[in-house]
Amino acid sequence: MKKWIIILLIIDLTLAAIIYFLYKNDLLRDPANIVKMILDIEFINNLKEKSKILYLDVKNFILNILNLKIKERSESKTSDFKADETVQEKDKNDKGVLEKNKNKEEATEQTEEELIDKKEIEIGKIWEHRSGNYFCIFGFLKNMSSNYAAKDVSLSYSLFDSEENTILRTSKIPKLSYILPEQSAPFSLITEISQDMKFKSYKIDSINTTWIPFDNNKIPNFEVSNVTLPYHNSRNMAKGFVKNFSENDFSKTKIVVAFYDDKDRIIAVGSDYLINLIVGESLPFIVDTGNLPYWQKRSSHIEVFVFPKFDEI
Repeated sequence: MKKWIIILLIIDLTLAAIIYFLYKNDLLRDPANIVKMILDIEFINNLKEKSKILYLDVKNFILNILNLKIKERSESKTSDFKADETVQEKDKNDKGVLEKNKNKEEATEQTEEELIDKKEIEIGKIWEHRSGNYFCIFGFLKNMSSNYAAKDVSLSYSLFDSEENTILRTSKIPKLSYILPEQSAPFSLITEISQDMKFKSYKIDSINTTWIPFDNNKIPNFEVSNVTLPYHNSRNMAKGFVKNFSENDFSKTKIVVAFYDDKDRIIAVGSDYLINLIVGESLPFIVDTGNLPYWQKRSSHIEVFVFPKFDEI
């Protein structure tokens, strides 16, 4: 259909060119002259040449218009494509910014959580006394974290003379195996003091530990029952039973006992081990402080702490 329109347009333009040529040569007023020129070969050739030129001009004009339209359409598509690319790039950048902001927010939340969840061990109430050549320090360590267990705990402390000179600096691992989140455990530091040391005071310098993330839902549950407190040769003992109400069996469980006097002061800390503590079953324990090198007065009551193997919790 488009081809016929172009052909008719060319014919119309050709006729218009012929009429315009006749008019310019003043032939429209003299038909005889028109017939004469039509019969003139030179005139015919001249007309054919001019018609051909006109046809080429018209053809070029139409092609230019078509090319212009095609170019405009192509540029429009390119512009749309670039616009799409710009939008996609913008979306990508926006996503990148959102991702960075999200990571930043998560990092901030994590930092805030770590600030709130203090990875610290605080020293609770301390009792101290001398017995012969031994200086004894008893107390409690509390894990202040809500989500981390304190493992491999050790304490460094120093002893000073009356002039604040350091006469001994040492580090010891307490009887406790670890401290679960927000829980406390007893410790004891027993140091032999010679007469020439002129010991006057002490200071706990640091508490070292390894922090391990811990799920509080996994805190084991035990029950201590039938406790008796034998006392023999200035040594305290504790006997009783531990029942496992946890969800796991434990191949090795440490029992730590804090012995108190009638004024609620710790006077000794002892320990024992239980082997194969099965879920729902009870095992007897005996904690004897006879291995401690100092004299003890009789204990009025005790506190029992149960430490199953950490890797089995």
